[in-house]
Amino acid sequence: MTTIAPAVSLATIMTVNARTWLDWTDDGEPLAALMLTHPSPQFGPEVDPAAVEATMRTVATSLGAVPAGDPVPDVGVKLTLHGSVALLWFPGAAYSLKITHARWVHALSRCSGVLLAVGLDELSTVASVAEVDEYRENGRESGRLQFALAHCRRGLGGAL
Repeated sequence: MTTIAPAVSLATIMTVNARTWLDWTDDGEPLAALMLTHPSPQFGPEVDPAAVEATMRTVATSLGAVPAGDPVPDVGVKLTLHGSVALLWFPGAAYSLKITHARWVHALSRCSGVLLAVGLDELSTVASVAEVDEYRENGRESGRLQFALAHCRRGLGGAL
């Protein structure tokens, strides 16, 4: 029996923070990486860590991501390229996450895939490079970072 993941809500798509970078596969091919995290509030009340985890697990499940250490699944086309914008589509959702990092979007056409990483914990939107690297390392070691390999196509729009 196949279970269907709940659709990611528009509120979640609007809240999730995206970080991009370019990497290389073991074969020397370019690989775009996209990490999704829940932002830490800079001001205002703290967010319940259990609620953050539940939200981000929904994101990871919808994208087919698995914990670090498991074989990374190829989840097919999840991004579409529209000029200088990439859209990340979540199955069952009518909305996408818009990625506008110009260098990263430009590199998509040369990449063999897109490594999707979903963090289950909060990460500040103003985190330094060192803090992001620490988050990634700790997330891999603790199983709090989940991964999937996606692909990108030039698109005319619409959910996949």
